[in-house]
Amino acid sequence: MPVDSRLQRRERLVIRIGGIVTATALALTFVALPFVRHWRARELDISTLQRDADSLSGLVANASEIETAAAAQERALSENARRTLHARSAPLAASALQSLLQDASDASHLLVTKLDVAQTAAAPTASSKVDVSGGVGANEPNANLTASRRASVVSLPATLAAYCDIVGLAALLDHLAHAPRVVYVDRVTVQQNSALRGAPDMLQVTLSLRAPVVIE
Repeated sequence: MPVDSRLQRRERLVIRIGGIVTATALALTFVALPFVRHWRARELDISTLQRDADSLSGLVANASEIETAAAAQERALSENARRTLHARSAPLAASALQSLLQDASDASHLLVTKLDVAQTAAAPTASSKVDVSGGVGANEPNANLTASRRASVVSLPATLAAYCDIVGLAALLDHLAHAPRVVYVDRVTVQQNSALRGAPDMLQVTLSLRAPVVIE
């Protein structure tokens, strides 16, 4: 067989193999891989729908138990006397907080010399997150806050300065811990009142407070 004829046959074989490889690569790229991706996405969708269907079936099957638990939580919430301040604006919340602090001071027999409540509230920072359902140091869940999408939680600061003895200070802190509205005590400064020489047991106290407020 002539050499040129063998070379031509070899070249045609190489070209034919190259065409087959190219066609196979194109088929894999534009046919097989899209089909596999589509099949996987379809299987994922089916799996997600199956999980959702199972979850809904479980909710339907346990509907009575869920309703009973929800009713029990609502009753517990309604029986809880400690609630977060709710107001339509920060000034209204400030007025309510001022009345609460004044009543607690009067009940504790404090002589109030300064009671300032901010008329504008700021959102809680990461270092002073507020729990809208607990008291001083409390951490209880609040269903009302999560249920209200339009309500926003802000922190309302206040400063209270007064003359009292140690018994009055303890009574004030107890009143705040069990007040009908949530109030946090951030700082307490106690100084002996040098002006009242005849009453060495009298103290000058300053409290930095804040109250979580739900602005509706």
